Amino acid sequence: MQPWQARPKLPDPMRQAAVHEAGHIVLMQWVGLSPPEASIAAHDGRVSGEAHWPARETFARLPDPSPDESGVLAATAAAVFHAGVMAEVLESGTHWTGPIHYAYATDYQRAEEMLRPAFGCHASGGHAYAQQVALHVLRARWAEVEAVAGELLRSGRWKA
Repeated sequence: MQPWQARPKLPDPMRQAAVHEAGHIVLMQWVGLSPPEASIAAHDGRVSGEAHWPARETFARLPDPSPDESGVLAATAAAVFHAGVMAEVLESGTHWTGPIHYAYATDYQRAEEMLRPAFGCHASGGHAYAQQVALHVLRARWAEVEAVAGELLRSGRWKA
């Protein structure tokens, strides 16, 4: 078991959204989900963002997954969903001390769906592993995160 950690808050909501979506893009590319796209926008004082890939085309090319009794494959794949918040952690300079719990967010809920079969409901260990994978990849590819975030801040859109 791991204790849950709070999600960081950046002072600039547009920068937070850009870094968040850029984190997803970099992890998507790392696992081979391409060509990913992202966008951010401000509406009535609220900032929103989205990152996605053309799943129908991508999944048609993927082989069937092997059995995943340990849950390692699921947790590694769930890193794509946790990547946005992990990019926020790196951008804010927050020290990761345990899995970040943000159950109200779609990203967390999607990661939870992937992790539940192997780890059970709200298993902090599964989320911790997925978040550590995301942190490891994003640290190594931070220049890519910055480039994607910069384009999102300039134009509101990013496409590979």
